[in-house]
Amino acid sequence: MERVVNEEKRKKFVEFAGKRVNNVLHDIQILEPMARSNSYDFTRKDVDDMFNAMQETLNEAKEEFNKKFDERARAEKKVFSFSTDIVSEEVNDNSNTLDFEAETNNNEVNFEEQ
Repeated sequence: MERVVNEEKRKKFVEFAGKRVNNVLHDIQILEPMARSNSYDFTRKDVDDMFNAMQETLNEAKEEFNKKFDERARAEKKVFSFSTDIVSEEVNDNSNTLDFEAETNNNEVNFEEQ
């Protein structure tokens, strides 16, 4: 189910997030010339440590954003309704026959996850 977005809040998000993402992208891009420069010396472990730290921070930030969707999913109430079909069932128990017919009124039952 697609949620309704507050356009004013979204506009503010787009503005500020756009600026912050561009700052992050810029900072990452200015690392690249260091790889080609003779002014610096580094090991493969240095590079792995550097990019692992960035990836971990990126993953944590993404998790925080995704939590908002998970919380909304948990907050949505579940709705149950019986179908309007008539159910007929025969149960045999030592030659006793029980005919069971049930008709529902399309009642809805709300419940929350605990």
